[in-house]
Amino acid sequence: MDESILEQTFADKKYGTYLRNTEGFFEHSYYHLGQISLIRKLIKQDTI
Repeated sequence: MDESILEQTFADKKYGTYLRNTEGFFEHSYYHLGQISLIRKLIKQDTI
């Protein structure tokens, strides 16, 4: 993807730019990865 696309509006103006949405996607993925890690840790400790 060309870098100039990152500053373009994503789908609709209310959703911001491609860059904002790409960063949001990765941040949200890291959030869920943290949840998964905590759940796996609890399962290993046999506390659930």
